[in-house]
Amino acid sequence: MSMHGVPNGIVNPPRPLTEADEDAAYGKAGGFGMAPGTLVLALVFLAAFAVYYFTNWKLLSVVWQVG
Repeated sequence: MSMHGVPNGIVNPPRPLTEADEDAAYGKAGGFGMAPGTLVLALVFLAAFAVYYFTNWKLLSVVWQVG
């Protein structure tokens, strides 16, 4: 049944995921999901931001002669 202008996902919805589908998807990726590199990249940027933030405060305390 073809309805003009209606998305295919509404007329013919996809089948629900089974446990076998989930095992196949997460079996190779491990516990972090499909993109463990994303977590590593986010942690690298977090660490760089923390170093930058505290370095700026240290330099400002020297310039303003605080402490």
